[in-house]
Amino acid sequence: MTKRTTSESSEFADLEVAGVEPLTLDDISFNPSYAAGNFRKRLQPNTLCSDESHTFDPTEGGRLFSVAMAAMSGKRKKKSVKVLSPGKRRWLRAVKLIKDRGDPWEIFNLDKIKTQKGRRHRYNPLTKAWVVDECILKLDREPFAHGAMRECFRMKKLSNFSHSNDWAKDSNNFVAKSYMDEDVPRETYFEDVKLQMDAKLWGEEYNRHNPPKKVDIFMMGVIELVEQPGAPLYHIEHYIDGEYVKYNSNSGFVEDRTGQCRKTPQAFSHFTFERSGHELVVVDIQGVGDLYTDPQVHTASGLEYGDGNLGTKGMA
Repeated sequence: MTKRTTSESSEFADLEVAGVEPLTLDDISFNPSYAAGNFRKRLQPNTLCSDESHTFDPTEGGRLFSVAMAAMSGKRKKKSVKVLSPGKRRWLRAVKLIKDRGDPWEIFNLDKIKTQKGRRHRYNPLTKAWVVDECILKLDREPFAHGAMRECFRMKKLSNFSHSNDWAKDSNNFVAKSYMDEDVPRETYFEDVKLQMDAKLWGEEYNRHNPPKKVDIFMMGVIELVEQPGAPLYHIEHYIDGEYVKYNSNSGFVEDRTGQCRKTPQAFSHFTFERSGHELVVVDIQGVGDLYTDPQVHTASGLEYGDGNLGTKGMA
């Protein structure tokens, strides 16, 4: 298991137990050079898009963003009152509401499933590095849903900061997704995570312009079941209760069941196209409200982001 210092544990304990991932993109701050950069000079007031000749890419590690997490640097000078960012406060409120309603998965008796060890892999798109730790989990035997390529399993993960091993109190609900095609390369699981976390950065850039409704994209990781033969891999995301809606696809579909499509998901996709200087677009927007998951990125070059990247054909 990855070792943490006492200060790191105290920094993350409340959020981990509450169901919030320790590494979030709310801990991003802009470098001073950004405001004075040449790119800023090219923008007109209240304009979201840049000159076409300039390509903006928030996923380019270290260029515009820096992680301001004291627990990562280990250089906290003195204790002070912890101030949570707006994003973390929203997550805490959402998790509190879920806990107040009780465990929606209690009826599935996951507590009776055998406990197993897992190795969790999380990707930081700012540093382009993977964070790995070990965890204890319970994974349902049968899938409860499936899409075109993956099937979904209920999973509970015990908090890494739990001292009681109390699954009723210190565990959180996750959705574990596995490719139904057993021949899918293991590398695909990790590439999918990198895509989603890059898309999350585009969500942060969209929110920076203060749209009427903010968006967010799930933190996703990979869990490796080290005690099982072949150490199978699963994608994992926090379970969020609510109506799941697909707002657009990677091939031109736009949801309009009520005769009028929601504007925010389409605005976000269009924003990424304009803000990147027409170099890419984030599509396949789906999720609960404006909390999205499983997006796809099309690039003008047709490179990166897997087989779902349809290049300029998908962008047209």
